[in-house]
Amino acid sequence: MRIWGITGGRRGNDVLVEGVAKALGGELRLIHAALRAPYKWLAPYRLAEGEAARDPQIAAPFPDMVIASGRQAVPHTRYIKRALGGDVFTVFLQDPIIAPRQFDFVWAPTHDRCAGAMSTLLSPHSMDADMLKNAAVAMQARLLPHSPKGKAVAVLIGGPNKVYPFGADEMQNLADGLGTIAAQGHFLMISMSRRSPDSYADRLRAALPADSYFLWDGTGDNPYHAMLGLAERIIVTADSVNMVGEACLPGVPVQVFALKGGSAKFNRFHRALTEADMTRPFIDRLEDWPTQSHNATAEIAAAIEAAYAARKNI
Repeated sequence: MRIWGITGGRRGNDVLVEGVAKALGGELRLIHAALRAPYKWLAPYRLAEGEAARDPQIAAPFPDMVIASGRQAVPHTRYIKRALGGDVFTVFLQDPIIAPRQFDFVWAPTHDRCAGAMSTLLSPHSMDADMLKNAAVAMQARLLPHSPKGKAVAVLIGGPNKVYPFGADEMQNLADGLGTIAAQGHFLMISMSRRSPDSYADRLRAALPADSYFLWDGTGDNPYHAMLGLAERIIVTADSVNMVGEACLPGVPVQVFALKGGSAKFNRFHRALTEADMTRPFIDRLEDWPTQSHNATAEIAAAIEAAYAARKNI
């Protein structure tokens, strides 16, 4: 199956598309929609479709399926559907803002409350247990230079966004809390995102005892998957739905560091995970409770396969 993945270029949207395409086993071509002003502001509405038609990336040979995510991808997806006379299966991941019936299949996370879409609590991604295990074996000596007397803890830190300001005071509180558990003998494997200010790493170094942590500085191979594979506990900041969802894959206790701000959607997401006992808050100490691995990707891909087969009368 030839698949075009279309997004506006945000990594969070790319992850959704890549994960579902991988689960479907298709050959993926990832396209970042190129919409100029004022059309990028008019997306997802039909007035932007003329600009999508002029994008040189949209040319034959056309795919069997389009998997799109993010409002900037809507005009491209609708244009392709119309240009091919409907002879392409279109999938949209997340709330498309416009009516879901404009696509052949729509998935949206439960917290989006998108009527007419398939919904799951967690978002899709491209990781699986074997990937984490293999990465852990390859990088164990780098990430865990010695056996800690406590737990190996993966710490996933995001950064400021339009929903969470995530200020320096909050980063200091997190650093202090991590310093407390590091002093108890736990070893921290810390990953920071593209949104993390450089000063946040400085606060961590000042707060953590020597030889109690690994902090990825952006050089060498990204250890993110290995950290998840090695982790006996995970601490993750609240600013990313994808990051929190990915933390639920290894099947170990996940604690979320709450941040000021938020939105109705984010609040619904975090509340649902807490009520399902998939996550608990992190406040200066590790917690332990029975957990299991959670991954919605296969369920979403199976629903898409069934809808695609029904459409093609396979």
